[in-house]
Amino acid sequence: MNTTFDESAGLLEELRHTDGGFGVRAGQPSEAEPTALAALALDDDDARAWLAGAQAGDGSVGIVVGPYRNDAATGLAALALAPGPERERALDHLERTRAARVEASDEVPMDPDAIGWGWATGTASWTEPTARALLALRLGRPASSAIADGIELLRDREAVGGGWNYGNRTVLQEDLPPYVQTTAIALIALRGADAELESRGLDALRGLWRTESAGGLSVATTLAAFRLADMGAESDEAAALLDELIHRTELLGDGVALAWSALATGDGLRYLEIA
Repeated sequence: MNTTFDESAGLLEELRHTDGGFGVRAGQPSEAEPTALAALALDDDDARAWLAGAQAGDGSVGIVVGPYRNDAATGLAALALAPGPERERALDHLERTRAARVEASDEVPMDPDAIGWGWATGTASWTEPTARALLALRLGRPASSAIADGIELLRDREAVGGGWNYGNRTVLQEDLPPYVQTTAIALIALRGADAELESRGLDALRGLWRTESAGGLSVATTLAAFRLADMGAESDEAAALLDELIHRTELLGDGVALAWSALATGDGLRYLEIA
């Protein structure tokens, strides 16, 4: 019988293109996010070669649609690329290209000096792009001054009681709830950086993840966070549910969810582990 990793990896392979990249779904062109995650999960040199070939002159790896430039996959690419000039250029880009500064207001209170990374060039800080960049820098450039800024952004945007949503903590005097995927990915990036922040985040994820357990991406990122935090019993429960979801739904052929599933259940998780 196939393990969850074997089944996830097999389904992920169905999304591979002859150019070495992976699409978000079958029939869709290669994109940076699923390709970077697949490179990590499968330890795949062809996927790494695609990322290197897709890298822009400024070191970023992403998507350009009209006037919009989404470079948020650069952190994942920096994690996936082999040591060498392409990885260094991706790390250079992360250090050099940060989110826009946004002033606080009564409607959206925050620390305007806590600046992380955005989804698109010139936009505000968001949780997941910041976590991706933070993890890449902590692993690839541990002396970078940008690391402290990324941690401070996640401190400032922490949801009330712990965990993270996509962006702000409070909007229009309403405290926004945390979500599973964003909390899990933030925890992976923060591992060992701030014990109290991490502890609150783990408590939030423990109490939250089952409410989103119909989503393969939520369960897979939860399992990755639990495994990296050595959460034995919680990891076993999440692993069993992910296995059931894979058998029943094949994660609906979602390349990002399948790659995270293979990452969370295989040896590729070592590439996300901070010593």
